[in-house]
Amino acid sequence: MESRAKLRYRALPLIASPWERECHQGHKQHGTPHGTSDGSSLEKSQSVVSVPEPHSSTPTFREREEASSLELFYDLFFVANLTSFTTVHAIDDKKTISSYIGFFAILWFTWLQVVLYDIRFGVDSLFERVAKLIHFSVMVTFAIVGTRFDPTNPHESYVTMRQLSVVLLVSRLVLICQYSSAMMWVKRHEKIITPLLIHIAAFIIGAVLCLGFFFMFTSESSGQAYIAWYVIIVMEALAAFISSSQWSAVSFVHTNLNERCGLLTLIILGEGIIVLTNSINSVVKGEVFSTSIIAQIISAILIIYCVYMLYFDQCSRTPPSPMRHHFWALAHFPFHTSLILLLEGTSRFITWRNAMEVVNGITHKYLATLMSSNSTTVLAAELGDFAAHQCAKVEADPSKCNITDYLTQLRSASDASSEEALDAAQGIWLNVINATLKFFKIQAARSATASKASDPATSKDPVSDLYDAVDVYDLVFVYFFVAAGLTLIMMAVLVVLGKKGKLGKGDWAAVGLRAVMGSGLALIAAVQRNDALESNLIFSPWMLPTVMLGLFVVVVADGMVGWVVPASKDVREGGGEV
Repeated sequence: MESRAKLRYRALPLIASPWERECHQGHKQHGTPHGTSDGSSLEKSQSVVSVPEPHSSTPTFREREEASSLELFYDLFFVANLTSFTTVHAIDDKKTISSYIGFFAILWFTWLQVVLYDIRFGVDSLFERVAKLIHFSVMVTFAIVGTRFDPTNPHESYVTMRQLSVVLLVSRLVLICQYSSAMMWVKRHEKIITPLLIHIAAFIIGAVLCLGFFFMFTSESSGQAYIAWYVIIVMEALAAFISSSQWSAVSFVHTNLNERCGLLTLIILGEGIIVLTNSINSVVKGEVFSTSIIAQIISAILIIYCVYMLYFDQCSRTPPSPMRHHFWALAHFPFHTSLILLLEGTSRFITWRNAMEVVNGITHKYLATLMSSNSTTVLAAELGDFAAHQCAKVEADPSKCNITDYLTQLRSASDASSEEALDAAQGIWLNVINATLKFFKIQAARSATASKASDPATSKDPVSDLYDAVDVYDLVFVYFFVAAGLTLIMMAVLVVLGKKGKLGKGDWAAVGLRAVMGSGLALIAAVQRNDALESNLIFSPWMLPTVMLGLFVVVVADGMVGWVVPASKDVREGGGEV
C-alpha cells in the first residue's frame, strides 16, 4: 500500500509557503515543506538555503537550482509575444524604431518583475498557477495591443495606450497579491517584512499610476505622456534591486537568476532563427540561389552561433557580489535589445540581398530587350510581355503595376531611341522593380506613404517610390551595425559584472576583444554620412559577412587566449552551460 501511495499524483496545495526555517544547531530541518507529506520538496530544483547566522530564527526561501517547467512556459509566452510584435511592427523610420524599443522595454521589465518573484518565492500551488495563468494572459494581451502600439501618435492611438495601461495595472495587481502571499507566512519577522513591503508599495504606486494613465490618455493628450510608463518600470526595478541589496533574506545570491537570464538569451536567439528561416523562404520565392545568397545564409547562421558562443563561454555559474549581480542582471536589457535588433537586421539583409539579385536579373533582361528592339511597336510588345511575366512571378496584378500609360506613351513615340520612348521604357522598368521589391516586403516607410498620398504629384511617381523603399535600408544599415557593435560591447560589460572577485588576465583579454571589435563594428554605421561609400557597401554582398567575420575573429581570439591564459575557476566549471 505504501508503494502505491507514493506513486499517486500528489495533492496540489491551495497555497504554499516559499519559506523554510533552519535549526542552526546541526542545521537540521524543522518539520516538512508545505505541500508534501514525506518531507521532500515540491520541486526537484528546490532545496533549503541556510543563512550562516548562528541562533537566527529568520526564515529563508528555498534555493532554485534550475527553472521549473511553469517558469519556462512563461518564457515561451514572452518570446511568442516578441515574435508577433516583430512580425507586425516593421522598423522603417526613426519613430518606429523608438516605439519598437519602447514596447520591448515594457515587455522585458514586466518579464523581469515576474522572474524576480519566481526565483525567490515561487512555490507550486493552486494560487501560484492561477497567478501564472493571469501573467500568461497579460503576455497574450501585450501581443494584441502591440499590433497598434504607436506612442508617437497619441491622438490616434490613445485607445491602445489606455488598453496597455489596463494590462500593466492587472500585472501589478497580481504581483501585489503574490508578494502579499509570501509576506503572510513571515509577518512576525521584521527583517523580511520590510523588503517585502517595499516591493508591494512599489507595485501599488505603479498600479495607481497606471489607473491614472487610463484616464489621462485622450485624443487631446500630450505626445509625451507615455514616458510615465518608463518612470514606473524604472521605479519598480530600483525598489526590487535596492531592497534585495539591503536585506540578505531577499537577495538574489542563492537564486537561479543567472540561469533565467541565460535561458531568455537562448530563447531570443531561437526567435532570431525563426525570423531567419522566414527570410530564407523569400530566397525560395525569388528562385535565386547564387553564391552570394548562400554566403548570406551561412553568414547569418554563423552570426547567431558566434553570439551564442561568446555569451555562454563566459557565463559563470557562481554569482558575483550582490551589487555587481544586480547590475549584471539589468545589463541584460540593453544586451537583449541590441541582440534583437542585430537578429532583425540580419534577416532583413538576407531578404534585401535576395531582392537585389532578382532586380539585377530584371535589369539585365530589360537592357537586352531595349537594345534588341528598333521599333516602338515591337519594343512596347516585348516590354509588355516582360512586365506581365515578371509581375506574375511576384504575384502582382499587371493592371496594378501602372504600366498601361507608359505602354501607350511608348507606342506613340516616333522612334525607339527617342527620349520619349526611353522615358516610357524606364517607367515600365521602374514599376516592375517596385512591384518586385513590394513582393519581398521592401516598401517605403508608412510615414512616407502617408505624406505621398496627400500629394497627387508624387503619388504615382515610380522614381520616388523606389527611392522611398531604398531609403528604409539606410536606417536598417545604421541600426544593424550599431546593434552588432553594442551586442559585443554589452557582452564585454557582462564579463566584467558577471565574474566573482577580481578579473584575471584572460578575463580582461576577453573584455578588450569584445569592446574593441564592438566599437569597430558600431563605427561602420558612420559610413552613412558618405552616400557613395554607403551605396557601395549596402548594394554589395558584404553586409552580413562583415559582421560575421568580426564576431568570428573574437571567437577565435577568445579560444587562443584560453589556451595561453587559464580561465578563472568559475568559468572552467560552468562556462558554456546555461
